[in-house]
Amino acid sequence: MPIQDQLAYALDRKDQEPNKQVAKHIVDAGGEKEVNDLVAFIETNPEQRAQSDAILALAYVGECAPELLVEQADFLISQLDSSINRVVFGSMIGLAHIAHLQRAKLFDALPQVIDAMDAGTVVTRDHGYRIMITLYEDLQFQDDMFLLILEQLAKAPSNQVGQYAERLIAVLNKKHLKPLIETLEERRTDISNEHHIKRLSKNLKKLYKLL
Repeated sequence: MPIQDQLAYALDRKDQEPNKQVAKHIVDAGGEKEVNDLVAFIETNPEQRAQSDAILALAYVGECAPELLVEQADFLISQLDSSINRVVFGSMIGLAHIAHLQRAKLFDALPQVIDAMDAGTVVTRDHGYRIMITLYEDLQFQDDMFLLILEQLAKAPSNQVGQYAERLIAVLNKKHLKPLIETLEERRTDISNEHHIKRLSKNLKKLYKLL
């Protein structure tokens, strides 16, 4: 049975289990051919559910075996401009899983990544931010990425600031400590939810201890 005929849309299913099973089959088989078949299917099938289920299956492949998806970085980047929301966030998830293997390519694609984050859902933003953190971990991109990450922290919804700060703190270069504190202190003044304030204050306490 062709791989695309095993996707959720083809089985008239609305859950993700068929797509996960497709991904498991591809990973177990080391299936570069099946990955290529799914990419070709997405490029030629205009039906939204078909495209989104196929791209989500690819994202699951990237989660389990990023090496099988690494050659599809350009394709996934191109899908960030899709008008189908699930295709956009599926592509961003896939890119987040392979970012450590394609840092230079994703650094060059940051305009598309950031545009998709700004226009997208929480899922799209979160995985785009994961990509940015992965790029920050590479010294050759670190200073540029820090400025872009600060921009994200400055405009992130208040319920995401604490989580985003924690991801950066885990890999933070101490030379970026003071400007990060300044940005987070500014955000603390515009957050009203008590739980979010506590989370951010806890992060700031950790940072002040590093000074």
